Amino acid sequence: MAAVTPLIKNEFFSHGTIECTDMAATRRFLVDFLGLDIIRPLKEAQYMWKGGPWSVVCVNIQDGECKEQPVENHFKLSVASDADVESAHAAALARKGEYGIKQVLAIETTGGHRSFKLLDLNNTWWEISTVSQAYYDEVFAKGDYKH
Repeated sequence: MAAVTPLIKNEFFSHGTIECTDMAATRRFLVDFLGLDIIRPLKEAQYMWKGGPWSVVCVNIQDGECKEQPVENHFKLSVASDADVESAHAAALARKGEYGIKQVLAIETTGGHRSFKLLDLNNTWWEISTVSQAYYDEVFAKGDYKH
């Protein structure tokens, strides 16, 4: 990647946000189903984390429904193997009602990686995938696609 002097000299990628309407049900889904670490430092927000330098803040909206994003706008969680993807997919299908999961898409193989996507109780899309940290390290080391 070419060195650029940015206008904003940031120190790290802090966090992003998603919406939720029921903090307790959302926390249960995030912890019990997705295996994320959650803290609730504020009445109106809880923070999701799974190690690393950044987190996602889940902000409680008071009225209305959470806005659904297109499936292309999703969070990706990596698992160790194809068997883990298969197991997660089966669990998502079997426990949709229990966790308020609205939709579970079929398992796909793309670029040698197995994955599937699901739409949660807050209209947030999640992808469970075998893509590893090494994959992203390699992609960033190669740099931009040359047109």
